[in-house]
Amino acid sequence: MDSDLTKAINSPLTEKYSCFLSGPLVGAKRQALIERLQVLLESGMPGYAILVLLPERSTARRLRQELARLELGPYGAVDSVTYYGLASQMIQLFWPLVAGSAGFAAPERPPVFLNYEMAQYLMGRLIKPLLEEGYFEGVVMRPQRILSQLLDNLNKAAASDFAIAELAPRLSQAWVGDESRLRLYEQVQVCIERFRKYCLAQGLLDASLVFEVFNRHLVAKEEFWRYFTERYRHMLVDSVEEFVPVAHDLIRRLLPRCDSALLGGDLGAGFRIFLGADASGSGELQHVCQETVEVDPTPSVNSHLLAFAERIGEKLGQGIRPDGPGSYRKAVVDLVQTRYRSQMIDVVARQIVQLIDRGVAPGEIAVVAPHADGVLRFQMAETFRALEIPFAVIRRYEMLREEPVVRTCLALAVLAHPKWTNKLSLFDLSEALEQALKPLDPLRAKLILRHLYEPRSRQLKAVSELNTHMSDRIGQAVIERYETLREWIDSYRKRDPEPCDYFLRRLFGEVLSRAELEPDDAQVYSKLIASASAFRQAAPAMGLKSSEIGQHYADMVLSGIVAAQYLTDFDLEDAPESIALVAPVYTYLLSGHVARYQLWLDIGSMNWWEPLHQPLTNHYVLTRRWNRDERWTNAVDFSIRNRNLYRLVRGLCLRCSEGIYLYSSDSQGRGESQDGPLMMSVQEVLQECQ
Repeated sequence: MDSDLTKAINSPLTEKYSCFLSGPLVGAKRQALIERLQVLLESGMPGYAILVLLPERSTARRLRQELARLELGPYGAVDSVTYYGLASQMIQLFWPLVAGSAGFAAPERPPVFLNYEMAQYLMGRLIKPLLEEGYFEGVVMRPQRILSQLLDNLNKAAASDFAIAELAPRLSQAWVGDESRLRLYEQVQVCIERFRKYCLAQGLLDASLVFEVFNRHLVAKEEFWRYFTERYRHMLVDSVEEFVPVAHDLIRRLLPRCDSALLGGDLGAGFRIFLGADASGSGELQHVCQETVEVDPTPSVNSHLLAFAERIGEKLGQGIRPDGPGSYRKAVVDLVQTRYRSQMIDVVARQIVQLIDRGVAPGEIAVVAPHADGVLRFQMAETFRALEIPFAVIRRYEMLREEPVVRTCLALAVLAHPKWTNKLSLFDLSEALEQALKPLDPLRAKLILRHLYEPRSRQLKAVSELNTHMSDRIGQAVIERYETLREWIDSYRKRDPEPCDYFLRRLFGEVLSRAELEPDDAQVYSKLIASASAFRQAAPAMGLKSSEIGQHYADMVLSGIVAAQYLTDFDLEDAPESIALVAPVYTYLLSGHVARYQLWLDIGSMNWWEPLHQPLTNHYVLTRRWNRDERWTNAVDFSIRNRNLYRLVRGLCLRCSEGIYLYSSDSQGRGESQDGPLMMSVQEVLQECQ
């Protein structure tokens, strides 16, 4: 280990010290932070006096697992939190001190925190009349995307610390295109102000209000600083570049008050820009620290891959021409182009089999794609299972309804509550029976519904109504499982209904746990129940009667609300036997995982370069770094897209030790041609090597 890094890790507790660890590899810096933490704890510093700030919850979980292995005893419990988690804790603790000044109508009432699901739901309820009036007419997006972009605007304003009244003016001032967009921005302003007014009136805190109340009101209080600085004497921060500006502000204020601080950052990252991350802010924090230690990635980085990334960057007008020993061609093991996407997936699977046969451990292989839609995930899963390749699908925020077990639970919930008015199609119910009565094929599920389901009353009939021939077709084993489910639902319908999360817990424990579950199903059930519980607790403040809560929760999920938490919180480091399909690419980059071989899919796709269609917001205009006099021109847009693509390529290459395989098909699943900037840049670089 470098001597300067060793010094930073082992710096004495008797003198104030702050150090910035600069370097691209997350893993190396994270290990240094863990070692520093161990030094502090072993020196007798209690865990409650150490603040560990992390960019996201999954990182905090990994850190807690690492600390558990150290067996540090009863005083080893450390506060490892995200900025949002810390802000929420402090607001709860100091609520009487800030509620009034923050503008809440009833400051004597305790706060109610809204997760992302509930914020979407509430926004949808509040703006429904506006949508019916014609708001956002002509915007070709799913309603849930509209809700997400409205909330994004609020969150970005709070993350950069400017008033929500500035949102529409900022967006409008930067826009140079069709003037119809300006009308959309005005409508955005009306929607977000209606949402904010309601939250203040009801004591509700979404993410934007958590940031704003903490940063503008609580941090200004002397009482807060007296408590905070007396408690926390040492600070460790991982991946500073992935934090929002107001988090950087807090860290900057904490630095001179702490006995020691160790910060890790990479100016070339900042992959969470879509969540408000501010990589430039980490550079400013570097200058505030007493010392900077460069964490040299060279020993663990493949020089060929690094040279390849820099050459791609040069083609994109970014980066610098590499002058090291690396060979671009040696970075790319193979480039395969197929006609159809399904062929590409088959080729990928065969290549993985070959790697495993050569002795490469499955966990040393990572498959990354710019976007893993449902079709891609399904095709990959089916292909991998057929070839007996161990794999794991890593996802970030997803729609709850995309999980079959979630749809099953909610369909059965609708059956069990005859007063609910939720729509329930025969397709929904057939899928639910397939899941609940495993193993059951679609044909027999449809036969059961045809003969044993009464649509008007939404009631399952007893199997005694089946004739002998139909009973034989369905099978005795299935009939027995069906009758158990029917009797359970029928018994429940005769009682007073329970809260939705209570019902879901009983449904799983008494009925569905008997089915042949997939390995991840129990985890999904658990997170569904947690989601329903959080909704129930916040529902009264959102104006819902107790009898309506379950019905509204089912509507919310089935409408396509994005989950507030990871449905698959899978840690690559904890699964050496698995192959990971990681999408979007950002998920893999933020994991910090280093693979021997990476397989990049769909490199011709515009999704590597082109962000999602977001007519109601702008990730860059709504940042602290944006110059209010600047305009969002095509040239600015083009430059930012190229810069982000270069960062993706560089980040991937720094997380690969031996080589990359590149794949594309002539057309995507939607039939679109695959000739995006990444493909063109790769082809140019590889042609130079011939």
